[in-house]
Amino acid sequence: MNSAKAPFWALYLAAAGLAALMFLPTAGIGIAQSGFNPDEWRFAAGLETGFAEVHGRWATHWAHEVIFSWNTPIAVLIFILFAALFAVAVLIAHMAVAPTGPVMTMVSVLLVFLAGFSHVYLTAVLHFQTQASWFCLGLLASVGAMTLIAPAQGSSPWGLVLRVIVAAELLAIAIGFYQSYALLGFLIPAIVLIRVDRYGHRESLLCLCRVLVASVGALVLYQLQLRATISVLDLVPNFRFSGGVDQTVILEKLSALPRIERRIHSGGLVGMPHPYRGIFLIAAAAAGAMVLFTAVRALVAPRAFLGGGWFGAIRVLLGGFGALCILPVLIWFLYPEPYLIGRTIGFMGFVFAGVVLACITVFAHGLARRSASRLIPAGGLALVLIFGLCHTVASSHIWPLFQRVAEQDVDLADAIVKQARTIDGFDIKSTPIRSVGGPAEQTQRFGSFQSPSTFGRDIDMNSIFQILYGATDYAGSVLAPPKPCGAFPAEGSVFMAEDTLFVCLEASAPLSAPSTCFPLGAGRDAALCYSGTIAVLVGQTCADIDPGTSQIVVTQLDDSGARLRQHRYYPQALATEMNGLCHRFVETTGEPFSALRIEHAGTAPERHWSVEHKAEDARALKEIVPPRTDRNDP
Repeated sequence: MNSAKAPFWALYLAAAGLAALMFLPTAGIGIAQSGFNPDEWRFAAGLETGFAEVHGRWATHWAHEVIFSWNTPIAVLIFILFAALFAVAVLIAHMAVAPTGPVMTMVSVLLVFLAGFSHVYLTAVLHFQTQASWFCLGLLASVGAMTLIAPAQGSSPWGLVLRVIVAAELLAIAIGFYQSYALLGFLIPAIVLIRVDRYGHRESLLCLCRVLVASVGALVLYQLQLRATISVLDLVPNFRFSGGVDQTVILEKLSALPRIERRIHSGGLVGMPHPYRGIFLIAAAAAGAMVLFTAVRALVAPRAFLGGGWFGAIRVLLGGFGALCILPVLIWFLYPEPYLIGRTIGFMGFVFAGVVLACITVFAHGLARRSASRLIPAGGLALVLIFGLCHTVASSHIWPLFQRVAEQDVDLADAIVKQARTIDGFDIKSTPIRSVGGPAEQTQRFGSFQSPSTFGRDIDMNSIFQILYGATDYAGSVLAPPKPCGAFPAEGSVFMAEDTLFVCLEASAPLSAPSTCFPLGAGRDAALCYSGTIAVLVGQTCADIDPGTSQIVVTQLDDSGARLRQHRYYPQALATEMNGLCHRFVETTGEPFSALRIEHAGTAPERHWSVEHKAEDARALKEIVPPRTDRNDP
């Protein structure tokens, strides 16, 4: 069959087949064999599934909890995921290189797909087997929304209005799947800005206006549909990020922006080793150079482009560097947390490929009679190919880690239960379980990347015993045991105390008598105490340190009253009875402070309480919370 005369649907079908041959032996098998991570164990137990009422992801809630379920066949989820990612690649490639021949279109689609699905940040997302498909549908919805309102020939005014309305709804759905993944859609108007060869200044400005209107409409629709979901499904809203972002946090992030940009483009957010970091940085620098060269070409050859000249150069710079540098940090500034998680910007491979392909298309425009017209596209395609292959190789080291840690978690759970069953009073169905510390350091890692274990010291909800053994409640974790113990499986590493099974995964000692404590206030017999890098709430009863459905937030302040750092006590982290008192632990830096504020945040105004203390007001725990005397434990 002559490819020049082949219909585009046939070419896309052939491209889909080739894409499947790239995807299935790498990411496809990796997803199927990766096993459960801590979140997936919880989802399997029906826990932490508040996608709508906690995380605001109403579309994910409908997909995960209503239409499908956590035990949907993995083959179905992989098919949905692949179809969504391939469709994203088709839309981005079409915007970046059209109009062009069928061969160039097919090659571009495959390269965008390769760079997108293989990116190490997206690999970290695909390990979330039961959610990744919906997140990828969010990517498709966002890109589809912006493609609808891109400049198009022959669109009537009413047709444009309809497109904007549909785009607003698609973008609202994208936000409802995964907020940060809705940002990928803005790559499309960025490509419109770069494509000075295809879109004039007026078209690009009108496109940006439509993007603004659709975005505002999407935010309104998202809020309405989120509230409707909560009402229809009778959910109780308890949003994780219900407040604004503190000004101090924004200033701290601005000062750290150059460092974060470097980490983003080097793969540092997931701890990539050298030489991968160097390769990824060189590729990012090459993409930035292409943006600069394209802007210069639009400036020096204004008559060669529909949107050339000074304004054309500005458009290229804004579109190129806006997509590469601004787009990935937007979500970081919108969230109150100080860190940026790699998987929240798993779309970076698509951004890279889209910008590079758009730049080479513009740069080669008007050079049809020169050898550069072939060399420049070939160089850009080679750059995207090398980028995608390097990420494929890097991801191939990550997938086995996911599988290995999942298998180790199951083996550890079996060994713990086997040893615990020799202890009088232990019942796997009803006995509370608390792990102390985390499992031994994993000997196999990729750079500083480690797959999280469900027994990790920072995992507050471990549902593996519920799924494997039918335990009534999930296991919790503590940072200090009630008595000294060796690391599992040493003798005495598994023991009962106050009707709770303690499992010491690392050699541990109990807390020394805390002397740096502050009353919790609000009529509670409780205190906040510091011991090294441990901050612990201690109460006469567990009710005294119960955050309810919200959280207890501790803010450490400097001499001027400015925020230094925070730590939070979430309700899902189980309280633990030890030595006559109830405890809740978090890990801190152990750095000094001048004052602190303890408050019950995220709750109704009538239930909110707050208390402040100076550092010099610290007292011993026994002066604030005397031990209970109603214990019968030996």
